[in-house]
Amino acid sequence: MKNNLYILMMLSIGLIITSCSDDEEVINPDPINNVILGCTDDTASNYNPAATDDDGSCIYEVSGCTNENALNYDSEATIDDGSCIILGCTDENAINYDPEATDDNGSCEYSNASILNGIWNIISLEYQTEIDLSDIPTIGPLLGVQDISGEASNAGIWSFQYPEYIYSNNLNFTTEPITIVSFDVPGIPVDVSSDGNWILTNNDNVLVITDSNTGIESLYEIISITNTNAVISGIVPFSQEVMGMAFDLDIEMEMILEKQ
Repeated sequence: MKNNLYILMMLSIGLIITSCSDDEEVINPDPINNVILGCTDDTASNYNPAATDDDGSCIYEVSGCTNENALNYDSEATIDDGSCIILGCTDENAINYDPEATDDNGSCEYSNASILNGIWNIISLEYQTEIDLSDIPTIGPLLGVQDISGEASNAGIWSFQYPEYIYSNNLNFTTEPITIVSFDVPGIPVDVSSDGNWILTNNDNVLVITDSNTGIESLYEIISITNTNAVISGIVPFSQEVMGMAFDLDIEMEMILEKQ
């Protein structure tokens, strides 16, 4: 009987202690455990919906130009909106091409190689050569060495590919008629075509072409060149039959080219 009474008393004391402990948690909650620091502004990019106390960490997105090199750079912008204005050269063929530039400011600089790229019309040329007719039977000594010179227009085309450094050209014109002693000699048709490779030397002022069929190199001086016009001079080898005899001529030419 005493043992049962003792057990009952101990159970009662345990229930009382447990009840008191539960009541203390409800009546005296620990506020520290319920505080969550963070950004409580739902308009901020790092808003934390679980935060109970704002800790000043809110970040707000600002659209604008974030490139420091731009004219309209916005130091407060956090998101680039593509509005940046960067002045520079926008032509990929220029030697000072700026991939970041959005507006061309006319500062592009070009090498002669990049300018040559394209198709050029030979709008006019001046030519000069000599032909030695002294070996022609009977009248050769009378004819001697004759000067052939003159001008021609719409005389063919040049085509240059850059950066492949491939060329093709066609010279097609007729020389002016000449008088040799008392003989009127009609104009000589000149029709010369070639293709092959090209390079520039001497600070881009000398054009060297190599004929892919013959391997012969020819040099042309670039006297002047712009994006639309060029003046070049050089020697063009040419074979011609006169009075049944074949002659190999070197024709000096100065050509004015206009880009198509």
